[in-house]
Amino acid sequence: MLSHDAGHPAPAATASSDASRTGASASPVRARIRCKNCGKRFTRSRAAQVFCGANCRKRAADASTPPKTASDLGKQATGGGQLGKGVTEFSKSSETTPDQRKRAAAAKQAAKAEAAARAARRRYQGRKVLNRVSAIDACTGCGRRVLDPETGVIYARSSRGYVVTIGLVRCGRIWFCPECSGAIRRGRTEELKTGALRWLAAGGTLAVLVLTARHNRTHELARLGAAMWGEPLLDAAGAPVLDRSGKPRRAPGAYQRMLTAPQFYGRSETVSWWERKDGSFGHSVRAAEEGIRHRIGYAGMVRASEVTRSLENGWHPHTNGLVFLGGKLDGTPANGEVVDYFEPGAKALEEWEDWLRELWTSELAKADPEFTPSTDCETRDCKCEGKGHGVMIKLITSADDEALIEYLTKVQDGKAPESVRADLDAATGAAMETTRADSKTYKGHSMTPFQMLYRLHDLEVAKLLPSRAEGYGTAAQCRIWWAEYETAMAGRRAIEWTRGLRGHVQLTGDDSEETNLQFVYEQDKDQKLTGGVILTADAHEKVVDGDAELHMQEVIKTESYGAAPGVVAELGGRADHVRVVTAKELAAVQANLFERLNAKTRKRTAERRAAEWMAQYKPAKPRPPGPVEAVNLVAHIRTARRELTVR
Repeated sequence: MLSHDAGHPAPAATASSDASRTGASASPVRARIRCKNCGKRFTRSRAAQVFCGANCRKRAADASTPPKTASDLGKQATGGGQLGKGVTEFSKSSETTPDQRKRAAAAKQAAKAEAAARAARRRYQGRKVLNRVSAIDACTGCGRRVLDPETGVIYARSSRGYVVTIGLVRCGRIWFCPECSGAIRRGRTEELKTGALRWLAAGGTLAVLVLTARHNRTHELARLGAAMWGEPLLDAAGAPVLDRSGKPRRAPGAYQRMLTAPQFYGRSETVSWWERKDGSFGHSVRAAEEGIRHRIGYAGMVRASEVTRSLENGWHPHTNGLVFLGGKLDGTPANGEVVDYFEPGAKALEEWEDWLRELWTSELAKADPEFTPSTDCETRDCKCEGKGHGVMIKLITSADDEALIEYLTKVQDGKAPESVRADLDAATGAAMETTRADSKTYKGHSMTPFQMLYRLHDLEVAKLLPSRAEGYGTAAQCRIWWAEYETAMAGRRAIEWTRGLRGHVQLTGDDSEETNLQFVYEQDKDQKLTGGVILTADAHEKVVDGDAELHMQEVIKTESYGAAPGVVAELGGRADHVRVVTAKELAAVQANLFERLNAKTRKRTAERRAAEWMAQYKPAKPRPPGPVEAVNLVAHIRTARRELTVR
């Protein structure tokens, strides 16, 4: 919990006089403690007070904020600034002492750790609510079911001071589980940041793209999502239509049409044949046409879909995209190869933006005229620059390609050259904005889906007042909204790379759920464990049913391993079902568990690939013979083509 030191404490004299008037005896509130900033002993006037005065409180706050300039650094070191330009005997030194820098770094690290712990605790609370309210079986068992009953569940402390829990089944649902989503998006962010930096280092250009639709409280999320991202094709009975490989066919949305439109993608050379009245055949050849993608050097994009909800306008689905531009391709983006790089011209980029706005608007209007986004804006200083809110584009180019290449290819000491800091910040920011929807929160009458889970916890578990709970809406409303969200987003990919793009930036991998699960399970794989306990499946069930996971983690964090059996016993379990283990024993159990998991993963992957191969190469069902005239026409066309080939 955050302390309330930022508030103004009551004067000590007032507190003393009040105590003397009431005859109150000395209490813990009146105890003498050391100031957290200067170390002097003082008598505090309230329980939460940890600084001796306002100056120490301000200096501690300044020390926890990283200085932006040399001037700020000097002020932070001395607690003030210099009056005038001259130096006098009253001027303070502009240099920080080693002790001050050490305290500032420690305060910053402590604040960072506290924020991370608070976020992890919130994700845990959201996952516990998800176990109760979700209609998806994998989500109801996430973090509850034991992965390998023979091994049990490991609660261990890492060498970095964190508590890791190993041996639980995870759902891997990026849309629905706060804990799994955090692990998946961290992995996807690192992957995208690496690809973005490599593209910039090679001489390419990045464009941050945001796509959205007009929406209000009456619009269903499923209809908005279908208009933007497509939906499965259904037959008359409502069953999905499958392709030859057994996968569901999809009706394209505005996003898919944006990538395949001939004006953008271009046209390949085509030959058309027809039969004349005299029985001979004629043909025509349409030459290949370049599209806008050729002029801007489009090599692919990474799309991350995101959903929020506001009290005023209802569901707000939108797409954050990172577009890779400036690549000269030999072939198509999906199957070709980047042979050179160039800087797209302003005219070509303007052509792309104008075309994209027109196509995006028209495609959404076809789906539903009410979804048509705005094409202009009269709001002063709006980030859309008066062009409307349906499409927004921002370019990122590399300031120093050579230094960035050196940074990426050589072993670094953890510090980046100053000349590439802007590139690193830009690529990291673009990757975070594209993929890290799980870390975003909104205040007031707007919230993310995960905030619905957090609000349900605040209202139903913590019993907070509605005005103090995160987000908005009653508990019943949040449950209804969550059910609609689950139905609309199930089966969709949250983060997707276009085909061939990973190869252009020398990356491997895919967008499959198997890879997402790897990010979840392997986040603690390389952690060095210093000690912990192993619970049997029965003992872990008692901990879960008693909502005591955080209590158990606190026991492990403080290295009070001997108290863990007592925690289970208090919950009605058996103390002998908890075993305290050393670091060496943990390493052996951890390696054995992950080896067994990898074996299962390899088996599932092999079975999936075998099924895909069989679906792709199995002989097609024979078609019934058509009319004789049609068969003869096909034979004539084949003969004519062979003759032309011979000639």
